Amino acid sequence: MKTLSILLIALMSQGVYAETKAYAKNKNGGKIVLTDEQCSTNQSMLRSYKYSGKRHGYKTWEGCWKDDDLTIFVKWEDGAQRYEKKDFKVVNHW
Repeated sequence: MKTLSILLIALMSQGVYAETKAYAKNKNGGKIVLTDEQCSTNQSMLRSYKYSGKRHGYKTWEGCWKDDDLTIFVKWEDGAQRYEKKDFKVVNHW
C-alpha cells in the first residue's frame, strides 16, 4: 500500500508540458512555435507563441493556432491575425 501511494503521488506531481508540434523561423531572427496545448482564450484552437531575435530584444507573444488544411491560421494576443504558409518544420506530426 505504501509503495502504491508513493507511486501515485509521484505520477500526480509530474508537470504537464505542451509538446511542440512544429516551428518556423520568422523574419525577426526568432521562431513561431505551434504546440499541442489547448489555447486558453479559444478552446477550438491550440496554443502558439513567437519570439523575436536579438535585433528586436527577445520579445515573446502568445497566440492560438489551427490548421485549415491549406495554411496555418494564427491569432496573436495583440489581436493580429495571420495565415502562415505551411513551411513549418514538423516535430510531432498532426
